[in-house]
Amino acid sequence: MQNELDGKFLLSVFGKVEKHGRAITNELGAGFELDGITVNAGFDGYEVYLTDGKVQLSLGFHNKWHSDAKTETDMDAFVAALKKINRNY
Repeated sequence: MQNELDGKFLLSVFGKVEKHGRAITNELGAGFELDGITVNAGFDGYEVYLTDGKVQLSLGFHNKWHSDAKTETDMDAFVAALKKINRNY
């Protein structure tokens, strides 16, 4: 799994959701939602957040990421949704 997710891929998906998604406001502030994936930027711009409602992934400084996935199945579905956005937009 770790080899599938890198900063370049995650930032690419973030940019596509930001460009093609609809503007939303949630507990993290202003963000965007596209095809079930919601993205937000941290207040300082050094961290971005991606979530599908089950899994939240944060990408921080030096392209280090952390996920709160409870199961491997949830993480697999989340990554599949990210790949779908990356491929289709």
